[in-house]
Amino acid sequence: LEDLRECLFCLRAGATLRDKLTLAGATLMFHFDKRNGQQPRLIEATVKIGALRPSLRLRDSGGDVFIFHEVLNDQVYHVKPEWLRGEPKVVVDLGANVGLASLSLAAQFPQARIIAVEPHPETAAVLRHNLGCLGDRAKVWEAAVSDQAGTMRLSLANENYNASLVRESEHGVDVRVVTMADVLAAEGVDRIDVMKIDIEGAEKMLLSGSPEWLKRVDLILIEMHGDYGFAELKRDLIPAGLTVEEQGSAQGMARRLGG
Repeated sequence: LEDLRECLFCLRAGATLRDKLTLAGATLMFHFDKRNGQQPRLIEATVKIGALRPSLRLRDSGGDVFIFHEVLNDQVYHVKPEWLRGEPKVVVDLGANVGLASLSLAAQFPQARIIAVEPHPETAAVLRHNLGCLGDRAKVWEAAVSDQAGTMRLSLANENYNASLVRESEHGVDVRVVTMADVLAAEGVDRIDVMKIDIEGAEKMLLSGSPEWLKRVDLILIEMHGDYGFAELKRDLIPAGLTVEEQGSAQGMARRLGG
């Protein structure tokens, strides 16, 4: 039944018959032939995401198809109007992967700038293509984000979305690391209306100690990993004036109340 539900979504999301069949075929391949150990192949299809029509590239193994359905079909980054203090002007996507959350948020908030941060070189290349439909609205930072700038080892995994600064692996790549202060200063951003965080365990380094920049964020959607749970999230975000709500077993939402 899940396979059928996802294939039906592909038929709705694809812009043309070819796009619909390409997406449905990739979905079935993901479920029945994961091609473990083989070099992933790029598929390309124009998809309908609100008013956007991005030419979307996905790798047929390594998890891109899973993320496609999680973000666009299951709408895990749908923002409820009551969470917002106003029309978002700046959206920051930390751990942007191939850009599906960025595109979802860009479609929800057509007036917002999108700042997408992704350290994995191969994934960042796909991300740039996928955000191309946004033009000057989107800026891609090929970097990891943490509490200190420099260079760190990014451990790689079979699933492209599981690359991590904190987990160990036989395979890895050295990546640039920036701080949120670096990003905000370079982009000329005073306030972040919506921030999505999915950085595979590095949230502890990023958020511990309630850094000053958190006071400039109005809404955070976060996926937590490892030993960083809701107790730690509340410890770090409440001093910055944010209230924290559980949205799932490892998903949280934090927002700033008041005018």
